[in-house]
Amino acid sequence: MNQRQNITITRITAIALALLLAAFAAPLFAHGGFDHVMGTVVKVAGPVVTVKTTKGNVDVKLDDKTEYTNNGKPGTIADLKTGARVVIDIPEGSKDKIAHSVKIGVVAAADSHK
Repeated sequence: MNQRQNITITRITAIALALLLAAFAAPLFAHGGFDHVMGTVVKVAGPVVTVKTTKGNVDVKLDDKTEYTNNGKPGTIADLKTGARVVIDIPEGSKDKIAHSVKIGVVAAADSHK
């Protein structure tokens, strides 16, 4: 193998490694510095919303800086209703669990068999 072939193989290896690292690093930065609480609103009591998630109920605090969207449009805390699907962003590592933003989706239909 000559020197030119050696340099080409080295470049190809470096490019392949860079692409591989980029593919594995992307999910690490996908959260954008936030933890996500996803589920259904169980209750809203004052400045705390309780969300039923796949891992159990989670209480999240709301404050005057919390941003709300309701089905993609600007919303308010009044839009949080029992049964609504939500995605709540909390700053990563927050011990207080104060919501940065609340995305409100469709409220689950009432069970007509009751």
